[in-house]
Amino acid sequence: MPRIDVSETIRRIDLPEKVWEWLDLLGDILVATQLESIYQDKDFLADTQFKKFLLLTINKDLSSLNTIYFLLRCELIHQASSHVRLFCESLITMKYVSLHPGERSDLFWGYSDIEAYRVTSSLLEWERNKAKATHVERVENIFEAIKQKYEIAREKYSFMDKNNRRRPFTNWCNKNVANQAAECGPEYQRLYDLVYKQMSSYIHGSAWSLRRQLSYSRAHYASDVVLNDIATIIRTALVIWVEWAKFCIHTLGWRLHEILLDLPNRIDELDERHFPMM
Repeated sequence: MPRIDVSETIRRIDLPEKVWEWLDLLGDILVATQLESIYQDKDFLADTQFKKFLLLTINKDLSSLNTIYFLLRCELIHQASSHVRLFCESLITMKYVSLHPGERSDLFWGYSDIEAYRVTSSLLEWERNKAKATHVERVENIFEAIKQKYEIAREKYSFMDKNNRRRPFTNWCNKNVANQAAECGPEYQRLYDLVYKQMSSYIHGSAWSLRRQLSYSRAHYASDVVLNDIATIIRTALVIWVEWAKFCIHTLGWRLHEILLDLPNRIDELDERHFPMM
């Protein structure tokens, strides 16, 4: 079978110039952020659990920004929207951990024993019905080692409910993203509300989410719809990036002040030229 030529596939997607202006804005932010990350990384020592958490979370967030850009470049709107939400959730969790870095970093990393148990348990259940006996035996040996750590961690990641029954945490901190955002303050609560309202209309498998899909087909392509969708997703992603950049500036001393201050003017300029009636 021939391999798919990804670069050629992307090259054949001929985006309108107005769409390119929004993509170029996101691209400028992405490049500036990556360059600052490289500069900061050379002197950053992840010698605590919290610093390790920051290093890996920021690395993942940079990957999310890259992914959003490339998915939009390919007009993969629904997929790009999901990564905007992931970017938002990651920022909220990063801020939430930073409020009590020592305690919450330990909780965050320790929960991996719970997650490992759940993942391996599901895998083992699947493999018992599908795989060869020798393979199942190897998975069972791994599972037994993981189970010992799980039994130790289970007490820590549980609570007593109102009926005095012990219940397991729903996640590492036993709080969903909305509750984490509320604890982080009004700005993060608004950010959560904005992103979930904006992006849910693209992500969920509903009639509403598919309402504009025809506009991306070859026969019914509508450049105004594509422009509106991509601009909306980029605008939302950059709202998250603004708070993300502020966090990196205040917590890690990143040098993103200039581009942070210039960004609202660039967005306003594009809005005025492309959506004058909005």
